Amino acid sequence: MLKRMTVLYASILCLAATLFFRIYYLTSGEALSTAAKTQSSYTLEVLHERGTIYDSRFQRLTNQGERYLAAVMPCPQALSALSEKLAGERRTQMIESFQNNRPFLIEVPNDKIYAYGVDVFTAYNRYSEDQLAAHIVGHLQDGVGAYGIEKAYDAILSSCGSQVEVSYTVDAHAAPLSNVPPVIREERSEEGVVLTLDLDIQRAAEEVASYYIHRGAVVVMDVSNGDIKASVSLPDFDPNHVADALQAEGNPFINRVNSAYNVGSTFKLLTAACALDHGVSENLGYECVGAIEIAGVRFRCHKIAGHSWLTMQRALEQSCNPYFINLGQKLDPADLLELCGAVGLARQTKLAPQLLSAAGTLPDAEELASRAALANFSFGQGSLTATPLQIAQVISCIANGGNAVTPRLVAGATTDGLTLSDENPNVSPVQVISPQTAAVLRRMMVSTVEQGSGTAAKPDFGSAGGKTASAQTGVYSEEGKEIVHAWFSGFYPAQNPRYAIVVLNENGNSGGAVAAPVFRGIANAIHEIERRRGQG
Repeated sequence: MLKRMTVLYASILCLAATLFFRIYYLTSGEALSTAAKTQSSYTLEVLHERGTIYDSRFQRLTNQGERYLAAVMPCPQALSALSEKLAGERRTQMIESFQNNRPFLIEVPNDKIYAYGVDVFTAYNRYSEDQLAAHIVGHLQDGVGAYGIEKAYDAILSSCGSQVEVSYTVDAHAAPLSNVPPVIREERSEEGVVLTLDLDIQRAAEEVASYYIHRGAVVVMDVSNGDIKASVSLPDFDPNHVADALQAEGNPFINRVNSAYNVGSTFKLLTAACALDHGVSENLGYECVGAIEIAGVRFRCHKIAGHSWLTMQRALEQSCNPYFINLGQKLDPADLLELCGAVGLARQTKLAPQLLSAAGTLPDAEELASRAALANFSFGQGSLTATPLQIAQVISCIANGGNAVTPRLVAGATTDGLTLSDENPNVSPVQVISPQTAAVLRRMMVSTVEQGSGTAAKPDFGSAGGKTASAQTGVYSEEGKEIVHAWFSGFYPAQNPRYAIVVLNENGNSGGAVAAPVFRGIANAIHEIERRRGQG
């Protein structure tokens, strides 16, 4: 160890001596005159950052963690100062750079280095080690946006970040003249793109979801206008190490929030909404005996013995399939399809340039002319698929009094990191369900959480409304077991709802058992966030 230290310090002393004699030569009479005639400049690009991606409260989603870069002119003062601050590989790198006798850039531990020839600048890490909203933020490839918002707004983000350059006067051999101070050009910028996400809600949703879900999605939406407050897709990836995700299981680059899935019993909300808006009473009774036969096809209830006599509220609480199959037979399929389209199903959503959410699928009128196909559709099975984002639209519509909302991810742009300079306006909500019907459905959904199949979703503070779903896919595992997706979709809080929260757990089987607790955890976290902010 002592021998290594001796060699290291001997190297530093030799470097210092070489630099001293070099400076003496350049500053002495004829040599200085000759150098002056042949001098030019050497520019060191210290940083060229991309514009920042912000959340809706102007909290940074990128460019967060600070680091420090030193622009160094090889001279004895700089060598002495850096030798005290650097160790290990950084010290070795510094010594090698000094030997080249060219201005160089090196990362240093802090900005507390005060020496001639050393200028320290603050830079940011593009992504944090535990980067939030990776599927939304995206990643870079060779410095260019390749995915997510990074790709959608690459032209803007690549042109508006902070830039720092340091220019040195050099001689004919490109060696810096140490007696001439460098010229610093520093342009700091807070410009960037502002999203609708709420960083605190996003963090909470990711933490809760990752505890319960291996593959799936969570979306939190502002029910009043469709703003996306959190978007979680699992498994996720680390934008600092994209290559690692290429070999990972579970297709981590798929954004499951924007992917279409079988939705199951969540759809019963729309069947009930269509029925209520077309004059069917919520007191319509039906006796569930465990199965129902439609056009020669027998459909079973998840409760083999049946639920006995039910009204619409109890049928929703218990998620009784035969009740909603019977209810669907009373509807005009065209009316049901019209409502589906009005709330946003089977329609692709453009969230940003080149960033689209899947359209999903609906059966057409010809298919629904079959009573058996209509039966399947009535309780969310068959050829129906939708994205978690679209289900959040359905929940928002019910929660806000019957108004269909359009999802919004990008709020606009900012020049100062404090205010919107260019706003991306919301699409005005459109009334598609009567306020009376929406109120009835909200009451039923609250009852589902309070005493029905969704009790595991009940928050610790107040209540919520929701609907469980266990969606059959018709796809079977290698063991021969059908893959069933678990959903819980609802609003929070129960009174004056502000958020739609949708949880999907791929192959989770039971929405009430494995998706509902995720809803509860996120609702609890939102309560705490709003309490801290003085909103709750």
